[in-house]
Amino acid sequence: MEISSLSFSRIMGLPGGFSVVHCVGTVLLGIGLILHIVGLATPSWASGTRTDSRGVSVTKMYGLWKLCDGSECKDLSDYSTNIPDTWKAASAFSILGMVAGIAALGLACYHFIMRVLAKPETQTLKFIIMVAGILALLCVIISTSCFGGGVYQKYEMDKAGLDIGYSLILSAVGGIVICIGGVVFFVAS
Repeated sequence: MEISSLSFSRIMGLPGGFSVVHCVGTVLLGIGLILHIVGLATPSWASGTRTDSRGVSVTKMYGLWKLCDGSECKDLSDYSTNIPDTWKAASAFSILGMVAGIAALGLACYHFIMRVLAKPETQTLKFIIMVAGILALLCVIISTSCFGGGVYQKYEMDKAGLDIGYSLILSAVGGIVICIGGVVFFVAS
C-alpha cells in the first residue's frame, strides 16, 4: 500500500471523523485561553515609568485588580472604595471572556473524547464551540474597550506618562485566538 493512498488522519493515528484541523482548532483554543488568562491575571493593563522625589525611576502599573508602584502591589480596593463602574465592567467582562474560553476548550475536549469512543459527531456541539469562541472574543472586546475608553481616557493616563500595558494586549490577542480556534474547529470536516 502506498503512503499517498493513506489519509493523513490515519497516518497521524487520529480516530475516525477527527481531523488534524480539529486538533489545530483545539490547540488554538488552548493557546488563546492561556494568553487571555495571563493578561487577566497580570497587573499591567496600563504602565509607565516616572521619577520619584529622590530621582529614582519607578514603574507604575494598573491592572484590573491591582495597582503597582515600583515593587509594591496593592489591591485596587485598598486605594479607593469608589472604584469606577467602567473598571468593574472591564474586570467582569474579562472574567466572562475567560469562562467562555474555558467552555469552548472544554467542549472541544469533550468532542474529542466522544470521537475516541466512536460516538456520532454532532454539528450542534461544533456550533456551540464556535459560538463560545465568538462570545469569548466579544467579552474581551468589551473588557478592553471599557478599560481603554472608560478608564485609560477618563483618568488621562496617557498624559500621566502611562501606556497601554502588555496585559491588555495579551488579553486582546488571547480573545482573538480563542475565536479563531472556535471557527477553525467548526469548519473542520
